[in-house]
Amino acid sequence: MPTPVDVVKTFLDAMGQRDFAGMESVMGPGFKMTVTGGAVFIHPREFAAQSKGRQKSATKTTDRYEEIPNAEGAVVYSIGSMAGEWNNGTKYSGIRYIDRFEIKNGKIVDMNVYSDMSEFRPRD
Repeated sequence: MPTPVDVVKTFLDAMGQRDFAGMESVMGPGFKMTVTGGAVFIHPREFAAQSKGRQKSATKTTDRYEEIPNAEGAVVYSIGSMAGEWNNGTKYSGIRYIDRFEIKNGKIVDMNVYSDMSEFRPRD
């Protein structure tokens, strides 16, 4: 069985490629994703559709993973920065993020996304 960090890496690699089947392969029953600001998505497709209205592209560079085992699996933090391009053509980089994943039975059941993205978003 893959480690909890391996599960998160699989998910994030698939997310970076918009590979929804790859993400689904490590998503558990009742998966949900809560992003900065409190919006909740039950599938990454919903998050991707919402993001399309804000940016052309986004990539994450992970600096480190932190794993905290618990009785049901683990909590894994992915910590790093994002780079990409806003819809207006402006490029961005160095935006900090922390993703928190709850892993149960080798699958991701909960993801929380925290970032400084709103601090850098262009204002219309």
